[in-house]
Amino acid sequence: MVEKDSNHYRAVELVNEIVSGKHGSAVTSDYVFDETVTVTFVRSKSLEIAITAGRLITESIAMIMIDEGIFKNSWIRFKNQESTRFSFTDCTILTLVKENHIDKIATFDKEFKDSDDCEVIR
Repeated sequence: MVEKDSNHYRAVELVNEIVSGKHGSAVTSDYVFDETVTVTFVRSKSLEIAITAGRLITESIAMIMIDEGIFKNSWIRFKNQESTRFSFTDCTILTLVKENHIDKIATFDKEFKDSDDCEVIR
């Protein structure tokens, strides 16, 4: 959605692959939705583009809400990391991956390359 972003064209391709089912059933979380819409808004400086991104996500991908158990386990993971630099949102992703037996995630975040929790699709 942000054409100036260095990953824009690959991101568009990746979203199309995900929506088409190429990588299996797609899910996201409310935390990832929040981060995506916020970053899109900040980088594009366009409310309309951010709303379009949010609409596309909500209309095409199932969303898992972070509940109390996921939150607590993510907080534990966040506090106990030693050799990694995962954000709290990243920790919620890794907790969801583990607890929902998800084997792939789509991300350009370099931190995930150090995780053995799942395969990273870029």
